[in-house]
Amino acid sequence: MIPQVKEHKTELFRLAAMALALVVSRSAVLTPFLPFDVVALAATLLGGFPMFREAYEAVRERRMTMELSMTIAVVATLVIGQFFTGLVITFFVIFAELLEHLTVSRGRSVIEKLIEFLPGTATVRRNDDEAEIPIDQLRPNDTVIIKPGTRIPVDGVVIRGNSFVDQSSITGESLPVEKIEGAEVFAGTMNKAGILEVEAHRVSKETMFGKIIEVIEKAERSKAPIQKVADVLSARLVYFALGGATLTIIVTHNIVSAIAALIVAGACGVAAGTPLAILAGIGRTAKEAIIVKGGVYLEVLSTVDTIVLDKTGTLTLGKPQVIDIHSFDSVSIQEVLRLAASVEQHSEHPLAKAVLEKAGADRILIAKYSEMRYLPGQGLVCRVEGTEILLGNIALMEARMIRLDSSVNTYVAARKERGETCILLARQGVAVGAISIADTIRSEARQSVEEMKRLGCRVVLLTGDSWAVARAIGETLHVDEVFGEMMPEQKLEKIRALKSGGRIVAMVGDGINDAPALIEANVGIAMGTGTAIALESADMALATDNLLKIVEALKISKQSLRVIMFNFWGTIIVDIAGVSLAFFQLLTPLGAALIHVGSELGFILNSARLLRK
Repeated sequence: MIPQVKEHKTELFRLAAMALALVVSRSAVLTPFLPFDVVALAATLLGGFPMFREAYEAVRERRMTMELSMTIAVVATLVIGQFFTGLVITFFVIFAELLEHLTVSRGRSVIEKLIEFLPGTATVRRNDDEAEIPIDQLRPNDTVIIKPGTRIPVDGVVIRGNSFVDQSSITGESLPVEKIEGAEVFAGTMNKAGILEVEAHRVSKETMFGKIIEVIEKAERSKAPIQKVADVLSARLVYFALGGATLTIIVTHNIVSAIAALIVAGACGVAAGTPLAILAGIGRTAKEAIIVKGGVYLEVLSTVDTIVLDKTGTLTLGKPQVIDIHSFDSVSIQEVLRLAASVEQHSEHPLAKAVLEKAGADRILIAKYSEMRYLPGQGLVCRVEGTEILLGNIALMEARMIRLDSSVNTYVAARKERGETCILLARQGVAVGAISIADTIRSEARQSVEEMKRLGCRVVLLTGDSWAVARAIGETLHVDEVFGEMMPEQKLEKIRALKSGGRIVAMVGDGINDAPALIEANVGIAMGTGTAIALESADMALATDNLLKIVEALKISKQSLRVIMFNFWGTIIVDIAGVSLAFFQLLTPLGAALIHVGSELGFILNSARLLRK
């Protein structure tokens, strides 16, 4: 859950008070009435308390952080009476802290949304009596009745009824799966049509859905904190500043020159420029309809070298469409589509909509049917214009003694190898056509993968769909590695394996089954059309479903990092020059403060360039 601004009133008030103090101190309206710049000193001490506290903790833990670096610089400015400079340093550090506090805190909110995803009650038959009970009272071997349009609350086996179940949230399969007696079902999946009676085998935490929740909890607990770029760079600079000041006092025995060296060699160029560069980067990504839930994730994204992509809903539209229509026995393609649409016009089969949409797009006139029969696990048998029509899978053709010659078998095998689903059409006992249906690849997917690879990223496809589907998508898009039939925990383990191999990983997904991997990745990115669970789990989210936005985010993050590194090396050059002047006793503390503030302003303006692009 993104922290609301109202939860940070103290930080905002502190920042506003310091900004007011900066204006008052700079305008010098109170100078005639005060012996020194009391306003700047008071604002620095009071406003900088969080920074001083974190610096103290860093010393205790023997860590070198931006806060410790800045505290040293602030103390040095106060010692020599440069109170305004100290206030400027403190203001930018507090500003950076506020940005950090406004990042996303995921924690229990993801788990709470997952729990809400399941129905609160279930209809159970016990001893021939039906009752609606809370799902936490379900027991193994219970008979659970699943109505159309509801989610399944248990893992189990169908003992009566038939339907189609959308189980993409668990397995990642793009097309609903037909469930007949003996078929396995999973908690958290959606019953699309028909009533199912399910014998519960696993309930509550033992279900596949429960395991996903457990995996997410473990992933959140084990995920290491991300080290900020500013901390890494500031640590290097503070060692240099301390070393320069120490060398100056040892050689020159001049405490004033040593303080000048310490002031001029502070890390303020990084401390002030980094949060502004990140803020500008976040603003740029927002314009591109990309929501970044914290500056640290934009920093990490700039170093990503491996992008892991889910398939269904990410690379594909998650919607079955007619890919190809093939005719046999000299029947036209239009006739195959007309007959199939006539049979499917009132069907609840998930593939029927794809056939009807294709017929509508091609302006095919649909005929009336009669004597409709649905054969679970096989297909439909009916009469169209007085002729018996069969529409279904190979099992239906074999059961009705329809001979399939080599051309039909070759076509079906080729389409299956590409991960497509074929429905066969027979008329008067003869196979006359086949319609191939599959989830459609996004139009920009190929270009997006190419751009990601051009930016130096290795692209990996992880999907719960079959290996045949995974390979077909992978070959079409030219990804570097493909992994199919991956359950949520296996996706998580793959992300961990990549990270343990030294890879910096971004995971892109949209479903509940992607949530553990999104949390475990260095940066998790959710598609805008994804589930609330995926959007909550991710560090970044697309407001649209355009994959090219991920490429834009990569480019912006890398550009932001280049600005940060320019500021870092620029600060190094200024520090070397300043320390050298102090070492030869050519630089006073006042001059050091002027160089310090002047260079800092220059680096701030450099970071601000990102806002104009």
